[in-house]
Amino acid sequence: MKPGYFSLVLHAHLPYVRHEEKHRLEERWVYEAISETYIPILWQVDRLKRPLHWTVSISPPVVEMLADPLIQDRYVEHLDEMLELITLELSEGRSQEEVSTLHFYQQRYQDLKNTFLHWNKNLNEAFRTYREQGYIDMVTCTATHGFNPHLFTEQAARAEIRLGLNCFERHYGFRPTGIWLPECAYTPGVDRILYEEGVRYTFVDEHALLEADPTPEKGIGAPVYSPHGVALFPRDQIISGKIWSSMIGYPGHPDYREFYRDLAYDRDWDYIQPFMHPEGIRFDTGLKMHRITGDTDQKDFYVREWAEHQIDNHATDFAKTLEAHLEAHGGQTFPPFLVTAPFDAELFGHWWFEGPEFLGKVAERLEEFGIETITPAIFLERHFQDLQTVHVSMNTWGRKGYGEVWINERNEWMLRHLHVMEMQLVKDVADYRDSSELATRALKQLIRHYVLAVSSDWAFILDGQTTAQYAAERFREHTRLFAELETALYRDEVSERLLEEHYNVYPFLQDEDIEIDSFLSPHDYYVTVERGREDDAILLLTPEYTGNLVGDLGHRVVAEVEARAKEGETIYVLTPFKEGLPEYERHNHVHVYRVRPTSPFLEHVMNQIATQNLAYVKLVHELSSRVNFKAVHHFDWMTIPAARELAKSLSIPLYSTMLSFEATRNPHGHGGLYDAIHRIENSIFHAAETVYIDEQLSMEDLKERYAIQDNTEVCLPLDQSPYKEKALKKNVK
Repeated sequence: MKPGYFSLVLHAHLPYVRHEEKHRLEERWVYEAISETYIPILWQVDRLKRPLHWTVSISPPVVEMLADPLIQDRYVEHLDEMLELITLELSEGRSQEEVSTLHFYQQRYQDLKNTFLHWNKNLNEAFRTYREQGYIDMVTCTATHGFNPHLFTEQAARAEIRLGLNCFERHYGFRPTGIWLPECAYTPGVDRILYEEGVRYTFVDEHALLEADPTPEKGIGAPVYSPHGVALFPRDQIISGKIWSSMIGYPGHPDYREFYRDLAYDRDWDYIQPFMHPEGIRFDTGLKMHRITGDTDQKDFYVREWAEHQIDNHATDFAKTLEAHLEAHGGQTFPPFLVTAPFDAELFGHWWFEGPEFLGKVAERLEEFGIETITPAIFLERHFQDLQTVHVSMNTWGRKGYGEVWINERNEWMLRHLHVMEMQLVKDVADYRDSSELATRALKQLIRHYVLAVSSDWAFILDGQTTAQYAAERFREHTRLFAELETALYRDEVSERLLEEHYNVYPFLQDEDIEIDSFLSPHDYYVTVERGREDDAILLLTPEYTGNLVGDLGHRVVAEVEARAKEGETIYVLTPFKEGLPEYERHNHVHVYRVRPTSPFLEHVMNQIATQNLAYVKLVHELSSRVNFKAVHHFDWMTIPAARELAKSLSIPLYSTMLSFEATRNPHGHGGLYDAIHRIENSIFHAAETVYIDEQLSMEDLKERYAIQDNTEVCLPLDQSPYKEKALKKNVK
């Protein structure tokens, strides 16, 4: 194999343009993406039938529209209309060149229909199947592609991320550890939210790293860690530009299909009118009969065989260019040089008709050239310990690299409305949470209206002045619906009928995807969720709690639980799921939950621990609707992240029992894993009410390696409760 790696990332996104009424021109965006991008990409995956290590990001609006029966049926109607138009064209005595191209389209649209019906009209099934077969990897995006640097509240940023992950998990059966931030827009602080939501990597433009502090030693040849531990994979513009540069990119070759010339504009209106909009509007049919030819308006007819020849040539050229690029950086080790190439998926097929076939041919050429392809997830599994931590400022991959596209004189007016909606949601959730079933559903619908309004697509369209009227109308409609429903909530006028009317306008997301608590501040969470409940309990997190315990930790946990239970304490024990043992069991006042991680397919220990901790947090927040936890007690470093988060969000004291530390287990340790564990362990001293350590540990040795504070004590005898009565009274109302 050649030195280094290549990672291709395709981001499939469209705004949510599903409308109940027929003949909405915007809905054709979905048809075009399916016909020209999504199915052709799936064809290449199916043709090659091997692990390609492509990463496909698919946004919740696309996921939801692909799963929508209305759009599915209308797409089949669209294909039938296209086949009818092609049949008509073939009966009109066209030139031999046109007939040849029409036969190509006839076969293509029939293949599109066959493929679509094969997957039961739901392409989510296809992507999910190929991911489960190991051919591709998949990640998702935030709920509606909201531009995170312009979000006003942390709650809104978290809701966009969490709702996106929830939607994807419902459709695809797993929770991804990677995410595509809309517009590759990173801003300091969003990484903390990502990490807390179980996300371990995302993508940025290359200038994010080149202008980081400190400048990464590997430049853009490797991802970096953000301050909160999220890996940032940079776009390699040299290699990406080879594909898509307007000056040197492949799509401009004269033999490729011309995007801007469509049959609809080459035919008389009386002839083409039955296939156009009933209000007399021409639109692209998708039958583009000409090739690029040159810079003039005179275009020759498309010759499919010529295009296929160029696909082969360009795939070979790309492989040679990538080979030379990797060899030029072949001296880089720990990790080897990585070329990350993220693209909007729709660039391949929609804008560059031959793009999907090019990607398939590139996959073949790279294998022939001995160039290893890799997904970001696999790269992190191999090289997590080799990455540098840096500070990255706000950046995007948009025009000039920052936020100019999404805030300028054409679209800035939208921000004040979005910020007001965010702040109102924080207030409304705190005021109306669980006041009634209708109020809860109304809050979810308000969140639905908000996320549909916050889509970056509306600002992007207004900036480009393409379908600006539609974008402005959609934004105003969502803000109007938000205000209308909020007023009904305030007046106690929410009804089943009103909620159905609001949902049916834009049936995006299921209620199960929407967690209203995402909009609660920590204080509001305490006031609305914790205060005033009964059955005070101790929450205990431990990596070991089975019937066959080995080692000091397991015995200490069981002994601690039994001692406190004898004193009459109610204890909830959360521990990892273990085959052969029940997921839940109860012994008098002791409740034991064996918790499955959110993503069971991960190999690396740190990713496993992260998803296990995330599962703990999700379960406890569900339990907290009926149980008042008065303290959280964790054992060992592997449960620290969840314990810290729960102590903060539930406003309860945290107690820690650490029978050993990485520095004592491995006094000469070094490297990424050692440092990561050490950081986690060190964080507990300022977060815990009390840290209990084994009496055999040397306090002096620990002080040399950790930020020991005066809250550190030797473990108490089992007949003495470790929980400080004063602290419990202070925190429990």
